[in-house]
Amino acid sequence: MSIFLAPKGVIDNIQALLSRTWWSGKDKGRFWTMIPWKTLCKPKRMEGLGIRDVRLFNLALLGRQVWRLLNNTDSLCFKVLSSRYFPDGNIFHAKKVDKASFTWSSIAAAVEAFKDGFGWQIGNEEKINIWADNWVCERSLARG
Repeated sequence: MSIFLAPKGVIDNIQALLSRTWWSGKDKGRFWTMIPWKTLCKPKRMEGLGIRDVRLFNLALLGRQVWRLLNNTDSLCFKVLSSRYFPDGNIFHAKKVDKASFTWSSIAAAVEAFKDGFGWQIGNEEKINIWADNWVCERSLARG
């Protein structure tokens, strides 16, 4: 789950097993849900039980891979992926490829999920495109 985006069916099966275990304590049979699953997945401080949402957890683990690619530009993984998918070195401006690997497709899904909430902290001005990246506003300047 930390390198690949789990298919929706697999996530649904894991989620179903978790809910069955929580509500009934057995694998098969009908059970009565007293609280919605989304409420159970909320953190305890928000009146939930802190059970992890498997889909969001999978995205968070993939986000860790994105973070590694951003910070370890000398790694072999970065060199291989950047040569094929983002030759300019910016993972947020990857080119579209017809037959992308499953690894890259998973990482690209995490990049898209985090792109809107990701912002740059101004530092040495080497990695920021002021027109295309989120750096001050809620959205890029090019999108208006």
